[in-house]
Amino acid sequence: MVQAGELRERVTILSLVENPDGTGWDWQEGKTTWAKVEQTGKRSLFSTVGVSRPEWRVTMRHQPLTLFQALRWRGHFLFLAELTHPDRGHIELSAVQAEPVQCTVQRTKVEKNALNNPTLSTERVLSFPACLTEKYSGFQQGDTHDTLTHTLVAICPKAVTLRAGEVVTIGNDRYRVQIEYQLSEYKNEYEITREVDT
Repeated sequence: MVQAGELRERVTILSLVENPDGTGWDWQEGKTTWAKVEQTGKRSLFSTVGVSRPEWRVTMRHQPLTLFQALRWRGHFLFLAELTHPDRGHIELSAVQAEPVQCTVQRTKVEKNALNNPTLSTERVLSFPACLTEKYSGFQQGDTHDTLTHTLVAICPKAVTLRAGEVVTIGNDRYRVQIEYQLSEYKNEYEITREVDT
């Protein structure tokens, strides 16, 4: 049983909110509450194909909270992985510290030009947060040059859906979506890659 004096840390509950103009999503701060935050010494598999991260346990008084949300603690983003009820008055969360990065994806549509030929046009650019983790780095021997393939796993809120072949921009880097993994009913997971000439 958690004692009230153990809830000494301030955590802020974050909720994913769609931008009013339909250009994407972002995390929005909500209620701040007291909690007990401790590292468990375990590693959490918050990604099915990516590298695991150290696990944190967050205990707070019972309140409306789901795995669609996240927490901000001491300036760190805590990605929620599991929610349990240890007793009637409290909830316990398993989380990993994984700071999200802002990503964009350009959605295109097929239109007909003046000659009635199909052409691609930009429908809209969507912005969304994703937590990234390493998968692996591969090395391919080419005929005229060598290529380094950088592969990441992007873990996104469930509202964010990407399609294989789409290009995701993160900072100045462009990644192509390769594979979609159904991580859980709360989150989506995508393997993204970019090639760098060496």
